Amino acid sequence: MIAFSSKLLAFALLVALLPACGAATVAKTARAEAEQDYLDGMEHLAGGGLIEAEQDFAKVLKLPSYLSVTELARLRLGDAQFHQHKYDESIETYLAFAQRHDQSENVPYALYMVARAYFELAPSDLWFMPPVEELDLTAVQQARIHLERFLRQYPRSRFATEAMALREKCIDTQWAHSLYVINFYWKRDNWLGAVFRIHQAMQQFPTRAQTEQSFLRLATAYEQLKWRSRAVEMWQYLQKRFPDTGTARRAPAEIARLEGVIREAKKRGEPAEMPAEPPPTAALKPELAADTAVEEG
Repeated sequence: MIAFSSKLLAFALLVALLPACGAATVAKTARAEAEQDYLDGMEHLAGGGLIEAEQDFAKVLKLPSYLSVTELARLRLGDAQFHQHKYDESIETYLAFAQRHDQSENVPYALYMVARAYFELAPSDLWFMPPVEELDLTAVQQARIHLERFLRQYPRSRFATEAMALREKCIDTQWAHSLYVINFYWKRDNWLGAVFRIHQAMQQFPTRAQTEQSFLRLATAYEQLKWRSRAVEMWQYLQKRFPDTGTARRAPAEIARLEGVIREAKKRGEPAEMPAEPPPTAALKPELAADTAVEEG
């Protein structure tokens, strides 16, 4: 059974009992009350009285939904919640606005604010967070999903520039976390884990992961895993990709050394060309596909 507020119940009874002219008077009174509550809410919102603003907008939403001011009240309720850091609640309110008022010119704003609220739910500084396995960047991923959807739907919105900048922050945060994970495995000499995570980074963040350090780490990890042919391939790529560096000058000697190790291993009848458990990304060679990779999107 639906629970009505005493104000709404009284209003409904009056409309039912009064003649037509009386009902019109009541409706006019309700409209005036709703508009006043909305104006009070806007005044509180502008003055920083966020709790009072939230209460005012919530009062408007308890009045008949046909009142035009309820549309704006729902949107501003989301703003009041957002600025109180009630991000989960604001997400629900903004999404409700977009669903109930899908023809409103304010829908792009509401959807942009959904993405902003998700981003605010994310950890603010990865380097002071708990151990890597405990980090949860679901909110960042959700923010990125909503931002990319927003940019596809409303590329000319006045919020598009801000949305693109926030999307870059999402990707930067995800990349920082990815690098953190790579370092986590690297410092523990977990070569297979490092290879998989670097491969994963090069697939997800091709422009950010294409660093000399990443390729050098792969060359080192491949050799540690006795994946020597792949290590040779990596040094060849380093020589091509970074021709004017100390790494490129080292490459010929490293290639010659590894080829010698491969020949000796073959003489001893050792397969030694693949790790015992190759990562699932091995066949894809994402490090060699980096040249044709495009920006994350």
